[in-house]
Amino acid sequence: MEQSTQQSKIKIENLNELISVSTFCYTCGKCLTVCPTSLLGIFSPKDFLHNFINEGYSNIEQFIKKEKLFNCITCEKCMMVCPMVPNQNSTIFSNLIRNIREYGYYNGLIMEDLYQNSTHDEIMLINPHIQSTIEKLTNKFDRIRSINQIKVLDEGEIAIFAGCSYLMEDVFREYNNNETYIDSIIASIALLNKVGIKPVLLDTKCCGHDIYWIGNTESAKKLAEYNVNLLKKAKVKQIVIECAEGYYMWKYIYPKLVKGFNFEVYHLSEFLLKNNIFKNLIPLMAPTTKVTYHDPCRLGRFSGIYDSPRELLKNAVGVELIEMENIKEMANCCGVSLFLNCNSNTKRIRESRIKEAEQTEAEYLITTCPKCITHFNCFLTEYEKSTNSIHDKDLIDKNQNQSEKRIIKKTSKLKVMDLALFLSKRFKII
Repeated sequence: MEQSTQQSKIKIENLNELISVSTFCYTCGKCLTVCPTSLLGIFSPKDFLHNFINEGYSNIEQFIKKEKLFNCITCEKCMMVCPMVPNQNSTIFSNLIRNIREYGYYNGLIMEDLYQNSTHDEIMLINPHIQSTIEKLTNKFDRIRSINQIKVLDEGEIAIFAGCSYLMEDVFREYNNNETYIDSIIASIALLNKVGIKPVLLDTKCCGHDIYWIGNTESAKKLAEYNVNLLKKAKVKQIVIECAEGYYMWKYIYPKLVKGFNFEVYHLSEFLLKNNIFKNLIPLMAPTTKVTYHDPCRLGRFSGIYDSPRELLKNAVGVELIEMENIKEMANCCGVSLFLNCNSNTKRIRESRIKEAEQTEAEYLITTCPKCITHFNCFLTEYEKSTNSIHDKDLIDKNQNQSEKRIIKKTSKLKVMDLALFLSKRFKII
């Protein structure tokens, strides 16, 4: 991955701004009661800010080498309880972490930590960077275009962004439970067709989420510029996205990275409700299906979208939505906001969320984030295969009293599924 001297100088000039932002904390410690990695004893938002103020200003390089920047999963749950934050949609702490990572990235200070924590042979971090260096991608979604039951265009006002679905399908095939990431895009298109929309489908590149959040802003900017220019040439004005991270990048980060960004960006759930999807779906005679919904960090706390996915589920005939204990602003994270740190610590976070879902007795755990789906399915697959896994042991739930124990079921009937795919199957539209 490239490093830029010019980028380094720019970030050094911004150091005083980072210090200023960090002084909002007055060490009350409320964040420690909800931060998932703090509860595991591997990170503390309060201590991080305190150390940054006292040590970071005088020796930022040493501070970055000392701190475990990637132990923060940037879920932003800490800001939901911080009394110093002006509103609950603030992403102050996560942006501070990202800015420090960016400084560390371009000064070569985080490479060892980054590679030590990489997973899946670094494919999900290397591939977006490679994409940012090549002229264009072609034939990514030919399988989708070949399906007669759905209709897409090469040019028009409304586009669907398919992101890295094709890559994730290849890398994480074993965790798909016979449903694929491409199937989720097909389902999204089928639902759009139901409201009379033939979306533009182009061979866009990765949205750049992960490389943006490790600090590689230049590569993320190149990806953003390519995607924006490609859709502009196709005369697109509105973009519909289901992926939580893709939506967040297009809605909030692309306007910062690309000059002249003027698209309307919708989450799929918003767009379907806006276009009265249920007027076009025929209810089927089928037993009631119980589901629960998981709020992805980037769609919920980062983007403020909580209700529209739930409204789709609540209004689907024969579907009963049962909420977990922690939802919306206080929803627990899947444990992995980047394809990093897939270890025993983050598995504990996933275990806690799966336990919540199981307690609802729902058959399906529905969400809109491919990364959440991947890691929940990975966790369920592992503990069903292993006879000596983390699930077979008495484990302390640090969200409860230390004296309380829990044991996760040996096998789970819970199925994890993408929202669009669930609806398309429920109404048999593909």
